Amino acid sequence: MKNTIVYIDGYNLYYGLLKGTSYKWLDLARFAKELVGEDHNVLAVKYFTSWVKPHPYDHAAVERQNLYLQAIGGAEAVETTLGFYSKRKKLLPAVEESCKSCSSAEGGFVRAVVLEEKRTDVNMAVAMVVDAARPEVDCVAVITGDSDQIGAIEAVRYTYGKKALVFNPHVAFSESLKKVSSYYKQIPRDLPARCQLPEELPVGTRGNVIRRPEAWK
Repeated sequence: MKNTIVYIDGYNLYYGLLKGTSYKWLDLARFAKELVGEDHNVLAVKYFTSWVKPHPYDHAAVERQNLYLQAIGGAEAVETTLGFYSKRKKLLPAVEESCKSCSSAEGGFVRAVVLEEKRTDVNMAVAMVVDAARPEVDCVAVITGDSDQIGAIEAVRYTYGKKALVFNPHVAFSESLKKVSSYYKQIPRDLPARCQLPEELPVGTRGNVIRRPEAWK
């Protein structure tokens, strides 16, 4: 049995596997264990994401994220590390159809405000390398489709001699991630449906509960 730590790139997981589905109320601990299998003793599940920004067409996004972070930090706790989004003005190609959230015109470029996730990739890479140095850790498992993690994965394997498993949440195959990993697999598209949290979860000691957000049903 291999002592394994699982690292989850929240941005990649959401946009690669969960967006547009009703399976966002995901039990990350169970999901991680399903992926690595029974021959791995999961020491920890580490989730890396960023605080969402309020959107003019979805003011409840922040509340939903807060509920979810409470839910996954429950009895079988998932360790969450938070980065942040920064705003930056950028010239982007104009779209042909009208856009609800920005001015646009056919042809040319439009100046837009874009959100860029900061520190999440670095936080995850540093955690992997630090954990790989621990003698009790045999293996790391990374849920990402981001080739920015290649350097950390190489350090895990070739500096510390540990196994590095990569589970890609995107449909697109990543030859670069497969090349550097000890084991590579595309995540089955039906797995989130089998790894949902209960509709209600207790919070604290006063009988309070949190519930799956209506928008995620």
